[in-house]
Amino acid sequence: MRFPKYGNYSLDVSGNVLEVFATGAWNLKTTEFFIEEMHELIVRFDNKPWAALMDGRRWVLSTPDCQTRLAEAIKVNISRGLTRSAYVLETGMVRRAQLERTHPSKQRDFESSNYEREYFQKYFQALNWLHKEGFSPIVQP
Repeated sequence: MRFPKYGNYSLDVSGNVLEVFATGAWNLKTTEFFIEEMHELIVRFDNKPWAALMDGRRWVLSTPDCQTRLAEAIKVNISRGLTRSAYVLETGMVRRAQLERTHPSKQRDFESSNYEREYFQKYFQALNWLHKEGFSPIVQP
């Protein structure tokens, strides 16, 4: 399997969920583009509670400076209504360890009592958890 040189991503807003599909090895430039596009999209949530569903099964890894920027971006997202994040990853602890470094609870200068993050190996497990938490990519009439 071949990955793009600097990683790639796609973003979509469905219902009250931001869906993220990440692939390849991310560098700071990819991360910056991702954050800019993500912050433009989440305006649609109008500071109401929303969730993120991140499929990282084809994501390789990222550099430490990317992790720092992502941690900052997640704090901004929480201040704009992010309350749940579901991460779908293959088995193995390296990716999860990298993502844990972006968790706001690891930042001494940040507290949020309403933000929760969970990890899953299957996409539908993540969707089910988000649904139980009140978030769904299916728009209710």
